[in-house]
Parts: sequence; C-alpha cells; structure tokens
Amino acid sequence: MYQTFTGSGRRPRQVNLSGRPTNPFASSSPAGGPQSAIASAQQDRANRQQQRERLQASSKIQRVWRGHSARRKTFRAWRQIWDDLEEQRPKAAAADGAYASSEDALAQLRRLLLFYQPKEDVRRLAWYGMRQMATASESASCSDGPWPEAYLKLSRACTSALRSRSWKSDQELDRTLLTILAHAVRRADNFGQQDAILYYQTLTSLKDAPADALQNALVAPLQSTSQAYVGLAVLLETPLDSGMLNLLHSAIEPEALCRSLSVSSGGHSIRSRLWLLGNLIALVGGSNNAFYILAVSRLLGSLADDVDFDSAAIDMENVSFDRDILAKVTTGLPLNTYLHEQITSLINQDSIRNLLTKSAASRDHDGAQLLAGYALTLLRCFPRRADDIRMWLYLGPTSTDPSNNLPATRYFWDATKISTLFRTIWQNSRSVLPLLEDSPTTAQQKDDWTVVMVFLELYTFLLKIMDDEEFMGSGSGRNNAIPMGEVGDLVTFLKNLGFTLYFNASELNSNGDAAGRDASSLSLGRHFGKTTEPAIRATAAESKPLTLAGLPGLTIDYLKGLTTGLLRAIYERDSRRHFLPANHWLMTDRFDMTAFIPGVVAEEEARHMVQDQDDDDKDDHESEEDFEASGALFAGSTQSGGRRGTTTGYASLLRSQNARERAQRKASRKRYLESVAPRLEILQNMPFFIPFTTRVEIFRQFVQLDQGKRRNGHVDPDLWRQSMMFAPPNGMPPRDLLARHHAKIRRKNEFADAFDQFYELGPDLKEPIQITFVDEFDIQEAGIDGGGVTKEFLTSVISQAFDPANENIEHAFFVENDKHLLYPNPTAIEDLKVKLRAMGLRDNQPGSRAEVRNLLQQYEFLGRIIGKCLYEGILVDVSFAGFFLKKWSLAGGANSASMESGYRANINDLRELDEGLYRGLLALKNAPAEQVEDFGLTFTVDDLVGPDEDHKQVIERELVPGGANLAVTADSQSRLTYINRMSWYRLQGQSAQQTHAFLKGLSSIVQPSWLSMFNQSELQTLIGGAAAEINVVDLRRNTLYGGTYVIGDDGQEHPSIQLFWHVMANLPDAERRKVLKFVTSTPRGPLLGFSQLNPRFSIRDSGSDENRYPTTSTCVNLLKLPMYRTAETLRQKLLAAVNSGAGFDLS
Repeated sequence: MYQTFTGSGRRPRQVNLSGRPTNPFASSSPAGGPQSAIASAQQDRANRQQQRERLQASSKIQRVWRGHSARRKTFRAWRQIWDDLEEQRPKAAAADGAYASSEDALAQLRRLLLFYQPKEDVRRLAWYGMRQMATASESASCSDGPWPEAYLKLSRACTSALRSRSWKSDQELDRTLLTILAHAVRRADNFGQQDAILYYQTLTSLKDAPADALQNALVAPLQSTSQAYVGLAVLLETPLDSGMLNLLHSAIEPEALCRSLSVSSGGHSIRSRLWLLGNLIALVGGSNNAFYILAVSRLLGSLADDVDFDSAAIDMENVSFDRDILAKVTTGLPLNTYLHEQITSLINQDSIRNLLTKSAASRDHDGAQLLAGYALTLLRCFPRRADDIRMWLYLGPTSTDPSNNLPATRYFWDATKISTLFRTIWQNSRSVLPLLEDSPTTAQQKDDWTVVMVFLELYTFLLKIMDDEEFMGSGSGRNNAIPMGEVGDLVTFLKNLGFTLYFNASELNSNGDAAGRDASSLSLGRHFGKTTEPAIRATAAESKPLTLAGLPGLTIDYLKGLTTGLLRAIYERDSRRHFLPANHWLMTDRFDMTAFIPGVVAEEEARHMVQDQDDDDKDDHESEEDFEASGALFAGSTQSGGRRGTTTGYASLLRSQNARERAQRKASRKRYLESVAPRLEILQNMPFFIPFTTRVEIFRQFVQLDQGKRRNGHVDPDLWRQSMMFAPPNGMPPRDLLARHHAKIRRKNEFADAFDQFYELGPDLKEPIQITFVDEFDIQEAGIDGGGVTKEFLTSVISQAFDPANENIEHAFFVENDKHLLYPNPTAIEDLKVKLRAMGLRDNQPGSRAEVRNLLQQYEFLGRIIGKCLYEGILVDVSFAGFFLKKWSLAGGANSASMESGYRANINDLRELDEGLYRGLLALKNAPAEQVEDFGLTFTVDDLVGPDEDHKQVIERELVPGGANLAVTADSQSRLTYINRMSWYRLQGQSAQQTHAFLKGLSSIVQPSWLSMFNQSELQTLIGGAAAEINVVDLRRNTLYGGTYVIGDDGQEHPSIQLFWHVMANLPDAERRKVLKFVTSTPRGPLLGFSQLNPRFSIRDSGSDENRYPTTSTCVNLLKLPMYRTAETLRQKLLAAVNSGAGFDLS
C-alpha cells in the first residue's frame, strides 16, 4: 500500500511532460510522446479560436450590411418622398421657385437633412437652397423662430458639400453652394468657434472656386457674429493678395478681430503665425487698442526666436515666398517685402510714444503688464532699433496734456515696486533661486517678470542719457528719475537678483551637472583631465539656456546681462555722487570670506584649464569661406528673372542659420564656464559685492599664479634667469634669450630706447628685465640691477612719456584736463598726418601709413609699460582721467566687449574731458524750446589739428551722415541725439585708435578680466597707491635698515632712526607724502600696507656730518640719512631736501 499523509492509499497519477520515455528499453517515436500531444492540443485550440473569429466577423459583416442596406433603402424612400414633394410644386407657386410658405421650406429642409449625403445629394441641396433663398426674400418669417438653428444646419451641410467636392468640380455648382452658404451663415444662430474654424478651413482649401462667390462667402459671417473672427484666423494664416486684404479691410470689425486673436496666438506652425501677424498688421495696423497690442505682442513674442526680423527683405510675391522659402525652413525665417513692410511698421515713433496715453491703457497693474509685454517684445525682436524704441518711450506722449505726461520709467517703476515678485526678491536673496528655476509659474509671476524686465531695460537706457543733476532729482523739465529714497531699494533688489544669477549658475543651467561652488570640490583632475575632456565639451555643447518664468525668448542669460549692466551703471554713478552708504553694495554675508580668496584662485586656474583652444574663429572663418563659395555657385546658376530672389533668399537664410548656430555654441560654452567659476564671475561682473582690499589681494594672487606658470615656478628674477641658462625653452641659446630682456638706456632718452629694444618682446615683457643706464657719453652708470634699477627705469619712462610738456619725446601721447588728469591725445594721429603732409607725404602713401602705425605701436608699448608696473606691483605717480580708466575696467568680464567697445560714452564722463563743453551741452538739453535755435548748432564738430600750436588747422566733421545740413532743433530727440553723438565723438570716436592700441598693450600684460574687478577710482589706487593718510606705524614696521642703522641683537633702533620716526609722526600728512615721494617717487602708499611696497622702504646711514642733506635712491626706495643728533635739525634738513627737488643718487 502506498503510504501518504493524506490518508489515501491510492497511488497518485504521474504525468511525464518531459517528452522523454520512462522505459529505457522502449523505442522512441518522433511522432509520439507527450510533447506531440501538447502541440496537437495547442493547434486544435488555435483552430477553434480562428473559427470563432471568422464566425463573429461574418456576423458583424452581415449585421453592418443589413444596417447599410436598410439605411440605403430608407434613404431612397426618403429621397423619393422629398423628390415627389419638389415635383408636386403647386402651379400657383412663385415663378422664382419660392416655397408656398416658410413652414413648407422648413419641413423640406428637415426632410433633406434626414438622408443628406454630401456627394450624393449636393444638387438637391443646391436646388433647395435656391428655393429657400427665394422664399426668404418674400417672407419675413424665415428670420426668427426655428429658422436661425435651421440656417446653421444648412450652412453645415453646404460646408460638408464643399469639403467633399471632387477635383473636377462644377463652377456653377460651386457658385451656387457658396451663395447659399453665405446666405445661411448670415442668418445662422450659435455660429460657434468650431463652426467658424471649419468654415474658413473649407473656404481656404478651395483652389478654383469662383472668386466673387468665394469672397462673398469669406466676409459673410463677419457681419453677423463675433465668433467668426476666430475662424477668420485660419484665412489670415495664409498668404493673401492685395485684393483679398482690401476686401477684408472693408468688412471686418477691427476690435472684434483683435479681441479674438488676443485670446489665442494663432496656428501651431511658425509659418501660419508669421502670416497671421503680417495680415493682422495690414488690416488693423496703427491702432493703440489694448486688444490689438495684446494680439500683436503675443504673436510677435512667439516668433522672436524663430524669425530674423532684422534681415534684409527678400523681393518675392507672397505665395511664391511661402512655397519656396518658408515651407523649407524651420528656424531663422527671413521676411519678404510684404511681411517686412508690415512688421517693421510697428517701429513707429508716434505709436510707441503714445503707448502711455489714457486711450491706450488704464493706469493699473494690468495696463502696465500689457504695455510692458508689448514694449519688451519689440526690444527683443528689433535689437538694432532697440535704442530708438527706448528713446521714444523715454520721450513720452506727443500730446501736451499734463494728465498724459507720466514718464514711462516712472510708470513702470511704480508698477514694479508694488509687485509681489519685487518685494520677495528685495526682502531676501535666498528666495530668488526658486523664482528663477524652471518650475511651474503662475500667470501673476509671468506678468510681474514682464513689468520688471521692461523697467530694467528702460532704466538702463535712461542712465546712459541722464546727467547727474537729473538723476539726483534737481534737473528741470519732466523728471524721469526715480526718487532718490527708492534707489536704495532698487539696488538691493538688483543685488539679490544678480548674486543668485551668478553664484547659483550651476543650478540654473538646464543640464544641472555643473561643478559645485566650494573650492574644495574643484578637483582639477576630475574636471579637466584628458579622460573627461570629451564629456566636458559635450556638456557645454548640450547646455541650453533656461527661460525666465516660461516666457519665450526671455532667457536667464538675457536677465543676467540686463541686471549686470544696470547695477554697474548705478554703482558708477554712486562712486561719483555717493548717494548710498559705503557698505550698501557688499554681499559678504553670503560668502565664507575666510576661504573666498583660495576659492577664487582655484576657480581661475580651473577656468583656464576648461576653456577651449579658441579654434572657433578659425572654424567660423572657414565656414564663411565655404558659404561665400556656395553663394557664388548659387549666383552663377541663377538666371535673370524671378528665381533670382529665391536664390538670394536661400543665401541670406544660410548665413543667418550659421550665425545662429555659432552664437548658440558660444553661449553654451559660456554658461558652462560660469557654472565652474561662480565667484570669479561675480568678481568680474559685480566686483563691488566684495571689499576692495580683498579684490586687491586676489589680483596679486592672480599675478603670482601667472608668474609661476610663465616662469616654470621660478618667480624670483634671479632664479628664473638661472633656469633659463641651464634649461632654455625651445632650444634657444640662453644668452640670446636673456639678451632680449636686457636693454641699455640713455638718460633723457628712456622712452625711445625702451621702445626700440623692448617693443618686440610683446607679452614677454612680463618676464624680469635688466637695465643698464648710460650717460650722454655712453658710459655705464654704477650699480647692479637687483630690481631697483628696473623700477627706476619704469618710472622714468612713465614720467617722460606721460608728460605732455616733455621735450625729450617726439609726440604728445597724452594730454591733461583741468584737474591735470591724463587721457590719450585725441588729435595725435591727425597732428602727425598734418606734419607728414607738410613734408610732402600723402595719407595713402606707404611712408605715411608706416609712421601712423609706428605711433600706434608706441601707444601699445605705453600700455605694456603701465601693465608691467601693475604686474610687478610698482606704484607710479601718474593720474589718469576717470573716463579713460573706465575703458580699462570695461575691457573684460563676461558681459563686456573687447578693448574699449564695452565702454558707452555719456554726458557725465564729458565733464572729466572738457568742463566747458559739458556745461554747454547741459544748457542745450535744459533750454526752453524757443531758445534752442539761438544756439545755431548743426550735427558737426570742429577739430583743431596740427603739431604747431600757432598754426592749427580747423577740420569740420559730421556727427551723423549729412550733419552739416541738419540743424539741432527744439525737439527733445534732436537735442538728445546731438548730445549723445557729441559725447561719443569726444570721449570715444576721436581717440579710438590711440585708446585701442593702449588697451591692446595693457591687456597683453594684465588680463582684462583682472582689471574688470575694479572701477576707475580703484584702478587709479592700484596704479598710484592709496589716497588715505600715510600710516607711519605701518611704514616703520615694514622698513629695512642698512649700514650703521642695522638693528643689533638688543633690538633697539639707532637714536637717529628714533628721531626720524618721531619727526615723521609729527609731520602733517601733506609733508609725509612729500617725504614718501622723495624716497619712492610716489606720494601714496600701497593699499594693502607698506609690506606690499616693492622694493621695501629702506634707510641707511650716509655719514655723521649734520650739515649734509638726506638723499635717496628711488630705484630701491632707499633713504640715505645722515646721523642727526637733534629732531629739529633732522626735520629742517629733511624738509629742505624734500622741497628742493633733489632725488636720484644711485649707490
């Protein structure tokens, strides 16, 4: 018995599913076994399922066929009834076919719709429609009751018939259907948006319908219902001819059209939206209606990133342009003549100036948002006309009504400061990041960002043309400035916003995989090793800009540039007028200042390692050459006629797309680098967040880092020269290498000799140089250059070249203003040309061009000399004009252009150049309108040129094309344009070549990004030292002693040294500065203290004769002090020596 735990003695059944025989002695059969049984069962099951499906399908077919047959039979019966009723028309019926009554007509329509099929019953529909139209003309009862709904059904039947028409349509039948459709839709009730869209989609798809009937049908619904305008957009999304536009212009209600389009932004494709915008402007253009502004703003904003509005127009007819150009392009779409004419008509002075009138919008937040969105869209789409748009908004309404005279800047500022967005950012800088991240935003946030952005745009422009008096609220006329008490709130808002934009750049980048912010996380091997370089480049290439609050075209980069520019402009003005507390600009509470400097240095090193090899310019050049070649092929293959415009369109399109792609790649790399170095970005773009002394320390660290890289770790000059002797680079003989850095300088010819021997060094002037001074007999002066002679050399070159009255230089490179501040001689090149013409050389001759080139090279060399002093930490007693120094600080940074092109001239800087000209232009700006003509000004300027002061030549130059015949009028725009052009010419245009050459030389020694950490006054401090009182205690602590004055083991100072410091402590600060200049050649001490003075301040004895005067060796900052016994004698002799002008005595 088989035992189990179930209590049953029956052996359980065993089933073998393995397919293998259990009997080892049995023969295996390929056709048998369990596996075959399973397969057979599966096949049977599949056959039964297939049979069931076939039965079900046949039943369904039979059911459908029976229904279809029944319907056809029923429809035939209904058609027969309908046809019999039509044939039984009473003989008394009207001759035109009208029904006997409106009830009969309505009944027939209902019968017709029971069986109506568009293709089969189209002629019945046409027959009925003609009879019904005749009935309606005789009976007024066909317009009320059930008829409006019946007309809607009749219009739908006509629409379906037209949609089902064959290619070989009957013209007369089409005319009849269109006539019936127009008749029905005029009287239809509840003609909704979907009906309107289907209606116009049908009509726009008709290719060969009768034109008159089609046009009648197109305008028919516009006269009866406003819902039709939603469908009209379907028509307006296609290219239209002038005849159709004229017809629509006479039939539409502009406000109804704008109201419907303001709700939606048109079709989904770029083409359809572009045609809709152009046709809308053609139909309603020039209106200040709020719905028109909203509709245009939405359409234009949706096209901002895909259409090149500034490109030249392509001369092509609308339909051809749509088919041959727009249909083949997805982005960077050009415009044809029609679209260009319509869209550029938006840039109209009167309409833009009158945006803020009462008829345009109400003075509330909604009105501000509407106008802000429109203005911001215009600025984005027309960057080349941006200044004109800002100027017109600044000028305000053309009317003289005081109630409409609210300045645009004040209007948008009032809306900005009450917004929730502004208050949130102003209160806490840590609340900014969630508002900027790509997360769902509310409609209110979008509206607030729009208002804030247009205010920032306008205020940035306003600061460029506003003088300090108007900014401070003391100017005459309309006050555009915001109240001074609210400027601090604006700065706080901008600070919190700008800090987050730079410091949290990695979070804001779309990929979110940038490096961390802490210096400890900057692993150079991880970020910049060879194995990760492709990944880094891929990351940079794939990075895309984050949009602001989901607003199309408004990116975080755009906001960053706007915020940076405005903050710097306000800071620059505050540095002149000091209207904010000194610590108002700092953001040190957001940094760990103890690790800030090491973090910045690490970021600087990291950034250099991730920057590309700058081969993009080469690639761009090659692509441009390829493009020109392809353009030539296109031009050669074209024939005279209409196709020429098509080829030109393709060429323009290709150029635009290539430029867009290059700009996108550059922006992606820039965003990635910003993520790597957030502190460095803040220092270069918003340096005022960090204390000045901290930035100076960072500057010195950058220099030391650069010296270590260039000199293979040998920062000390002697060690570097030794390394060059034993391991010269590039296999160059050591003596030749060191000889390039050695010069023999003649006294009184320092600049000329330095230029001849050191200009070819270029950036290698950074390395240690050796100077040998010789006298007029070429006899070498005593002394060894251990660094002090180099300082004497540099200060001598600067003293000679920057002195306008120095007779030992050939040209007056720099000139002084009324405050004895230096700037490049604006007429230097013209003076040289006049001199060369007097010698018989024309301007275009090689000799003349070589002389001008040599002059510019000398300016470049002077830039290198100043850069060398900054690089080596050598203070020099030379003071530059503030507007010139501003060009240094604007030559670097992420949002600045190269050289001086980042500088924007303004009337306030003109004060540092010519006080008289500044006051004259200010008088012109504020003069009453009736007095402007008394100035007798035209858009010209006169220059006095020539090397001889007694024989100057007057050259008249035009500030604008045709300026000699263009008078300055009482119009505000005319006056402001004259002031801006005059400021630009005097501050920038006239001396552009000289300034560019100087900055080129300066940037070859000191990186422009380093200089961008400082404003103009801070740069002057960096060049010549701090203007604070001389700290005698600090000077004493950092003084070295020699000779008898060396401090012995007892640690006590020599009695004469004690007397010297006693006298220094009791001297007035002015006398202390004289002593300091007597020893070091500069009256100001280093900003970071005298420990940074190079070489260190030193004192040694010069004998015990008290009748001797102190002497100095300024090259090594050495004071040679006799051993005086009384303080009075020391004071008398010291001041006598200082005031006598005695100085250099080489030891």
